[in-house]
Amino acid sequence: MEFDGALINALRDNGRLSVSELARRLQLPRRRVQERMHALLDSGEMRIIANVHPALLGIRTFCDVLIWVDGSVAPVIEGLRAFRETTFITSVAGNCDVVVEVSAEDDDHLSDLLMRIRALPGVRETVNSQLLQIHKSRFDTGGGTGGDTDASAFHTPDDHDTRIISLLRTDGRMPYRELSREVGLSIGAIRARVKRLTDSGRLRITCELQEPGVTPRMQLGASLRLCGEGHGLVEALCAIPAVEFVARSVGHFDIVMTLSGATPHALHTVLDEIRMLDDVGSVTSWMHLEVFRESYE
Repeated sequence: MEFDGALINALRDNGRLSVSELARRLQLPRRRVQERMHALLDSGEMRIIANVHPALLGIRTFCDVLIWVDGSVAPVIEGLRAFRETTFITSVAGNCDVVVEVSAEDDDHLSDLLMRIRALPGVRETVNSQLLQIHKSRFDTGGGTGGDTDASAFHTPDDHDTRIISLLRTDGRMPYRELSREVGLSIGAIRARVKRLTDSGRLRITCELQEPGVTPRMQLGASLRLCGEGHGLVEALCAIPAVEFVARSVGHFDIVMTLSGATPHALHTVLDEIRMLDDVGSVTSWMHLEVFRESYE
């Protein structure tokens, strides 16, 4: 449904947008937007949560894993969903059958996790690319131009911030009045703290789809092998609006990306634009069919 897709995309950008602002952006009556948003939330198809910057959760490394399976992907997906370290799980069409992003505290933890994935029944083969540096992601606060969020610059959250984060991870649209009552601070103080947490990149309030099969926009995974030093390439990729995620990696690929677009033609156009960039040797891509998990929780 086109309306649902537009509403979900707006809430993914900012899960605390007011109903009035959502209605303005969608150019639809306020009541219709409010009723549909409440219906999606009440049905369990969608929830609004706060994603915490991985560094604040003790996560220090990420790895992109491409998986080929024997038979149905369903048992493999279920096995992956049982791992708390899987931050992104999707079935795909194209180069492989399943793509998963995993998080780990250190290299030993990552090595153990990759062995557990290979041991899942139905997994035939895996290819790994460990992410060295994430240049564009959901935690960007500078307009998505490649400015990396420096987790080491974060101030340690105090007890009030920790309580706010905990509440918003459960309900990202919890009213300021209720947050004020739960935390024991004024509404003005709560507003200021939430703004500071989100502006700094420590917190991103977004929507998460709970039911597989709901696809508000077309997403494409694309990974690059380079044929040169790649000076300026990351900056060029981050400047492309359709590119949602960019990371330098080591392993099978040199750069890992996620793209989004309204139509196959739009995605095709972006891929051609990427292929023409200097030092891009090859582009391997796959279409996301169903996203089963997309959360740092």
